Amino acid sequence: MTEGTQFPPTATPKQDDQEYDYAFSNMNRSESPTACVSASPSPVARTLGIVGHGVVGLLLILAVLTPLAFNFPWYATDFSTPVSVWWGVNPKVKGSGHSEMVMPTYFFFGMVLPVVVAGVLFTFLQAKTPIGPSPLAPFLHRKPKLFKCLVSYGEILFVVVVVTLNVLVCYYEFVKRYKATNHTADTFKNVGTALGFTSLINLVLIALPATRHSFWMEWLNIPYAHGLKYHRWISVLTIVTLMAHLVCFLVYYAILGKLMKLLPCANCDIATDGMTNWEYFFGILSVLCFVVMAVTALPYVRRHYYSVFYATHFLFIPASLFAVFHWGNIIYFLFASMVLYLTNLMLSRASTSTPVTLKHAAQLSSEVVEITFKCVTGYSPGDAVWIKVPALSKTEWHPFSIASTPLETPGLLTIYVKSLGKWTTGLHHYIRDCHEKNVQPIIYMDCGYKSAPPIPATHSDVVFVGGDMLVGFQSWLHHIETVGGNRLKIRLHVTQDDTTSFDVDATTKQSIPGNFDVHNGAPIESRPYSHVSTVKRVLLLLLAFAFSGGLLIAVTYGNKIQSTPPRLWLVQRLVQYCVVVFGCFLAYGVTKFVNERPRQPLLPGAGEFSSDGKVPLTAHELTAHFNVQSGRTNLADVFHEIEASAASTVGVYVSGPKSLIKAVDAQGQGIRKFQIRHEVFEL
Repeated sequence: MTEGTQFPPTATPKQDDQEYDYAFSNMNRSESPTACVSASPSPVARTLGIVGHGVVGLLLILAVLTPLAFNFPWYATDFSTPVSVWWGVNPKVKGSGHSEMVMPTYFFFGMVLPVVVAGVLFTFLQAKTPIGPSPLAPFLHRKPKLFKCLVSYGEILFVVVVVTLNVLVCYYEFVKRYKATNHTADTFKNVGTALGFTSLINLVLIALPATRHSFWMEWLNIPYAHGLKYHRWISVLTIVTLMAHLVCFLVYYAILGKLMKLLPCANCDIATDGMTNWEYFFGILSVLCFVVMAVTALPYVRRHYYSVFYATHFLFIPASLFAVFHWGNIIYFLFASMVLYLTNLMLSRASTSTPVTLKHAAQLSSEVVEITFKCVTGYSPGDAVWIKVPALSKTEWHPFSIASTPLETPGLLTIYVKSLGKWTTGLHHYIRDCHEKNVQPIIYMDCGYKSAPPIPATHSDVVFVGGDMLVGFQSWLHHIETVGGNRLKIRLHVTQDDTTSFDVDATTKQSIPGNFDVHNGAPIESRPYSHVSTVKRVLLLLLAFAFSGGLLIAVTYGNKIQSTPPRLWLVQRLVQYCVVVFGCFLAYGVTKFVNERPRQPLLPGAGEFSSDGKVPLTAHELTAHFNVQSGRTNLADVFHEIEASAASTVGVYVSGPKSLIKAVDAQGQGIRKFQIRHEVFEL
């Protein structure tokens, strides 16, 4: 059964309203269908690009080392003392000068300024000279058999770096407080304080891989789908150090017999002796928020009760606010991460504010739906997109591999959705109902700026191994044929037949995520998908840091709120936190109203361009054309045969269940010629 609907562009906004959406940004994409095969930067531009990307890397390293170095003796002796003089502080006169500005100065020069410069430089570099795969990439992706092929060398390096940062912070914070005469209670207090600073380092890093538009992850060449696991790993370490921090102080005050010191007092002076009680209490509340987030983020809860996971993750707002209440200086540690996280969310919001325009939606069978979107932003083979269907869920975004290539379908982007669960089954019902009522489905789409790495030109053989559908590889196959010609030897192996015993038509409304109503066909504003332009990305970043930083400094200078009277320290910290958030939203609002010169779509529509008259292959035609081998395969024999005949390196691309990925890793990771990549969403 094949049912399809062509959707006319009647609801598309007028051309003069589209300059924001048509703000086409390269971001490691080609500007035209032929760019990826003909256009390449000059040697001089490439050299400057490499140098520029190196500068970006050094700036990001400085931004990471800045909160680390705060814990070293160097900060007090070589920075704090001389900078205090800048702000008029006289060590012999209590309360002189503006000592409250010393720490903001440190984080401005060591973290904020490097991040802003790196972000601006990287954005323009990616538009002109996109960074390619690192020569170390094959090694970093390789999984040693010593660890049963569970983790790659790159992942091991990440763990080593993060653990080293934690150990260094914990060690130096403990040593600076250690005395030979310390009692047991003092030791617990010192360890707890050291663990508190350790968890703070993790909080600085935790949000960086958690958004789809992070330039930090773009520079590292880590797509969002693969970067989420690093967010989870840092989260685990954060929870462990926070809980250990809390337990140490519980033990400390239990030994002293003063556990009530951890609870707020009602009849004490909040500006003096009662201040500590309230700070400890807010610290406990912050830890509890993080623990709730951690429990609801467990794989079972996340996959079966996503709405619970989604809702509880908003606890990061009170969790970070309570952390600032716990220790006011935390706002300076978190400032750069907060602004980056919020601007990344706003970039996503700018791309997904309206539904995406559909060109075509069809049920190819009782299992598979083909959806073709209009797209004026370039993309590369192997990219992934996230779609949200409000009729099925207001919160869920689901990732899908792109099954098209701009070389063959310029201006269009196609995905295939196979029924494997409630949401995908519901999507089949929804598409069918919209087809019957002759209305356009309402679908939102988001796409990260980081493309999947291209297939290296050094490969003599490319092997694709899939569980059933080769959806994740179709665009690569078309790209190879167009660009590589007969240079590459392509092998495809499918471990299951493409027909499985799952009939969407036989499912009931009870088996899909709730009941949905198809809209009544009223005109809906939709737009072709596009990224935010390079200019607006840079403008948003600059304004967000300028507004948030400026407001924070204005509130901090002289501690205007809590100076009279001192008991308003809680209001002071609340305002500091709020102005950081407000500054980002103010920047977003200003950026939205900045008009650029309207630009036409750089990619023509499907009806305006055809690639040599080629028609996309059906599943059976694709199988015959590429001589796809299906059924169970002895991977050891196949890999040894390929190794013996390969003239150069072999690219092995795997998409399928974890059991298949483990089987390929077990047989292929030990072969020196093989470079294995996984098309998997680490969600």
